[in-house]
Amino acid sequence: MKIRWLIVALWSCLLYAGLSIAEETPRQATCPVMVGNPIDPSLFIDHEGQRIYFCCKMCVSMFSENPQEYIENLPEVQVSKDSHDHATDHDAETTSSSRLIKFVGKFHPVAVHIPIGLILMAALAELLFLCFGSRTLFRSAARFNILLAVLGAVAAIILGFAAASGSAYPETYQRVLMIHRSLGIFTFILAFLAAAALELGIRKGKSQLIWIYRGFLMLSAGSVAATGHLGGLLVYGLEHFTW
Repeated sequence: MKIRWLIVALWSCLLYAGLSIAEETPRQATCPVMVGNPIDPSLFIDHEGQRIYFCCKMCVSMFSENPQEYIENLPEVQVSKDSHDHATDHDAETTSSSRLIKFVGKFHPVAVHIPIGLILMAALAELLFLCFGSRTLFRSAARFNILLAVLGAVAAIILGFAAASGSAYPETYQRVLMIHRSLGIFTFILAFLAAAALELGIRKGKSQLIWIYRGFLMLSAGSVAATGHLGGLLVYGLEHFTW
């Protein structure tokens, strides 16, 4: 008898937990700001009695500043549209070319990690070469990484412009985006100059060019770290590192 009641109690608890989870499961599937991005159930705000979920902290901030601009992207939320025709006002956004550019831009976070890692590894390999000068393996690794980083940076920059064209950042994020973009281009220039100086230094046997290469390489390593930090703020919000 005791076992039977134990089973009934356990089953009741499981049923209650299942119903609770079902009630808390968001009806919303995608972010209203970055349309198409899946939501993060831990990121939400309550707007006019409706719980609205987002994909990142930046989208929460953007929605809070101007909810009416994004609320219509949520078919789950019933809003009045007295003077706004969504089909006509946003017709330009539905063109195939803009949709393609926006889709291509989604690959920027993936592509950008390639030159970041390569530049940092090139700097590390060069430092090891300075410590163990007889190990030509480190110089070869640095040379390979910086050359590949330059190629990867070109793709990352192109995808970055595509990503920015499909995003409507609020005013507080515009300055961060501008600095992030400028630093990204600056990092590419530094990496390119480092690769060029190294190649010329090796082929012509000039040690002065090798030291110039080292200077550009270390500057590019610092610049890529700063660029990545600003890119993270654009995704996770300006208050991500708030204690």
